[in-house]
Amino acid sequence: MKAWINVIAVVVLLTLLPFGTSLSEELHQKGQQVFQSKGCVACHTIGGGRLVGPDLKGVTQRRVEEWLRKWLKDPDTMIQTDPIAKEMLKEYLVPMPNQGLTEEDIDALISYFKHEDNKQINNKEE
Repeated sequence: MKAWINVIAVVVLLTLLPFGTSLSEELHQKGQQVFQSKGCVACHTIGGGRLVGPDLKGVTQRRVEEWLRKWLKDPDTMIQTDPIAKEMLKEYLVPMPNQGLTEEDIDALISYFKHEDNKQINNKEE
């Protein structure tokens, strides 16, 4: 009986694996769309160098996810209260505008940033 439960568990996992991959793919693609539609590309690149704002290449290695979520949700408050945000304002001189992002938008953007960072890490290894 126990062997059958293990077999069923493996079959279920193998069945769901492609589904999970496509959800991840879908989420980071949505993040790319949000990045473009909200105008992030006017101030930021990912691996293309600094513009008005910082290059976001490696942002998920430089900042913890909780910080990124707070920053994306409410940059106005972060600029007033967070030491990192205050330093960025000194360096870039232009505050990041509040884009009114939803939690879904933020999830998608972080997925996109992680995907891009992982792509660059994988390219270094090749």
